[in-house]
Amino acid sequence: MVTRNKTKNHENEGHSNKGVKMKRLFFLIWLLIGGCSNPIIYEDDCECKFEISSTLPSVGGIYQLEFNDNLQQTYSVLDIETECGQSQHITWESDYMYQINPYDLISLVNPSSRTDEDGNAHIVFAVWSEFIDKTITIYGSYTDDHGHEKTDSVKVHVVDNE
Repeated sequence: MVTRNKTKNHENEGHSNKGVKMKRLFFLIWLLIGGCSNPIIYEDDCECKFEISSTLPSVGGIYQLEFNDNLQQTYSVLDIETECGQSQHITWESDYMYQINPYDLISLVNPSSRTDEDGNAHIVFAVWSEFIDKTITIYGSYTDDHGHEKTDSVKVHVVDNE
């Protein structure tokens, strides 16, 4: 709980009031001088591209991930092209999670990545055998400096053709 300190220093009471008035005066002067010269212009819209893709084969726009029966999990990588610059934070999630025990769920995709110097990012996702014949949607999101959120998604169908 936050409470306000109710004790006063009576010796400095007059000085603190004078200091507040001076700060307000300097702020008003700064607004008048700084407010009239060279205004900063921000673009309203980020023109960044934001597209998730994969090197997996695609059937009808849905990527196909062949489950490897020799492994506990099968991994793949998704790529995102942003053209939004270096070190931009991308968040990731999927519409499925894996329950490793009665209390813990694990995401199929790492929760975040950062773009490289070309504005591209990569993320690893993995599935277990329980996901064979399921179609998973994976979402990537980015919020630009103006608060505009961009989101893209891909679908990955897990197959076992063996």
